[in-house]
Amino acid sequence: MEKTGKKNKKNPKSGILSFLLRVINYVKKCVLGVYRTKIFELDLEHPGPKIISDLNPSFRLATKKDILSMDKAHYDYHKKEKKFFIDRLKEGDRCILALYNGKTIGYIWVMKNQMELRPNKYISLSKDRSYTYKEFVLNEYRGRRIHGAIYAYLSDMLRRDGKRFVVSAVDMDNKSALKSKSRGGYRIIGNLTRLRFFGLKFDYIKKKELCYLQN
Repeated sequence: MEKTGKKNKKNPKSGILSFLLRVINYVKKCVLGVYRTKIFELDLEHPGPKIISDLNPSFRLATKKDILSMDKAHYDYHKKEKKFFIDRLKEGDRCILALYNGKTIGYIWVMKNQMELRPNKYISLSKDRSYTYKEFVLNEYRGRRIHGAIYAYLSDMLRRDGKRFVVSAVDMDNKSALKSKSRGGYRIIGNLTRLRFFGLKFDYIKKKELCYLQN
């Protein structure tokens, strides 16, 4: 019985170590941090081969009701995000939904004539460019080319709107998304660096790359 009791006792050192690791991660994330992002661009006149999903999903634009119906566990929307994206709908952003048997299985947001550096901070883009962000596919439908199929639908829609290019940004630590962009006909046109220093936020993009995006 004594041996069993000793095994169940918590090691105070492991508790302290766990606490220190949480503090370090918090400092890295919120106090001191450098985040690098690649900026990609797709030429809609030369988008590469059209991707077709074996599921043959349907597509439509999302409404406020659609946003409210999606939860954090399945669709990566928590309460504050829902308000933000409903406001973005009012500002003219569009969300393309992919549906299969009436169920939303993926989505992509698109913004015209401007690009998001971070929430509520934007830079202007030329009139022939749109910016995509918050791309998502349900776990059980990943690997079925849903993401590519949404982009094929989106590209057709933007060409009808008179757009020539689609711009998107991918964090350097998102290896799968970086590979997907490279295989999908996108080319890297710049870099975005985000600095976080004790609550202050700095976003840096080279002047030459900014001029390219805006002209």
